[in-house]
Amino acid sequence: MTSTHTRNGFAALALTAAVALTGCSSATSDTSAEPADSAAAEAAFPVTVEHEFGSTIVEEEPQRVVSIGWGDFDNLLALGIVPVGRFGSFSEEPTPWEAEMLGDEETEFLGYTTELDYEKIASLDPDLIIAVQGTSVDEESYAILEDIAPTVARPAGYGGWQVPRAEGTRQIAAAVGRDEAGEEMLEGLADRFAEVQSEHPELVGATGVSAITYDASLYYAFAPVDGRGAFLEELGLQLPAGLLDGYDGTSFTVELAPEEVGALDGDLVLFMADDPEYDPADDNALFERFGAEFVAVTGESRHAISINTPSSIAYALDELAPVLADAIGG
Repeated sequence: MTSTHTRNGFAALALTAAVALTGCSSATSDTSAEPADSAAAEAAFPVTVEHEFGSTIVEEEPQRVVSIGWGDFDNLLALGIVPVGRFGSFSEEPTPWEAEMLGDEETEFLGYTTELDYEKIASLDPDLIIAVQGTSVDEESYAILEDIAPTVARPAGYGGWQVPRAEGTRQIAAAVGRDEAGEEMLEGLADRFAEVQSEHPELVGATGVSAITYDASLYYAFAPVDGRGAFLEELGLQLPAGLLDGYDGTSFTVELAPEEVGALDGDLVLFMADDPEYDPADDNALFERFGAEFVAVTGESRHAISINTPSSIAYALDELAPVLADAIGG
């Protein structure tokens, strides 16, 4: 759910269940790969995947996959593979777009990504573990996972939680022998972004930033390396001038003190929030001086741009793009 705070008052933008279902349908139809031919998939093996901690050889088409990262489950489902077990970051229940791809199939929820239960993973007897997108797996935890089953980690050169959508999707597709299907997913999403920009030209060239605060003592602007920052950039928005001055690229956020929030001002500030009626001016009077419109994004839409997979972003486009265009154009 999303809501918009304008300089002239508060306007709630309630999204109906019908809209949510439309978004879910579009997400899967636009970005899910066509069912892979089993003979072609088998012929792809063995495959060798290079990653942050070395390389992993996947000898044959995996049958029992466990997903670790918060985007890994999405991508595996879109590639036509239902993991036997998964970790998550927001909820035990699949998201709407995941539920549609999952259908009547079942997968076991193993806990949250930040607290890996190695015994549960081992109990599922996996033949492949995916720990690519949205995980803080380090060398020590990777070694434990590799002792359980062949494990494919994030591409080299990216920190935990910083794997871009395209690189993460390609890494997972390569591990399961479905490279072409992964490219189809990315191309489908690129086409959808182009359609949205055509439908909402007011977004292109506008100034906007995604941000979050936990207690109003510090504010965090999401850099383009994070899905929440990349989402606005791919819609055609530009970051406020000077926001990235001094940013070294090693973090997915730019930290701002309460007195520095003027750096966020522009046409739009997209706040990650728990309350759909969140207004940053309630905690910091400096926001009352902003020319920007404030949009609070919560629930599944917030999760979607955080997870940052082709399926989740397609869902977010249906849910959020009209809201953002209305906020800027209104």
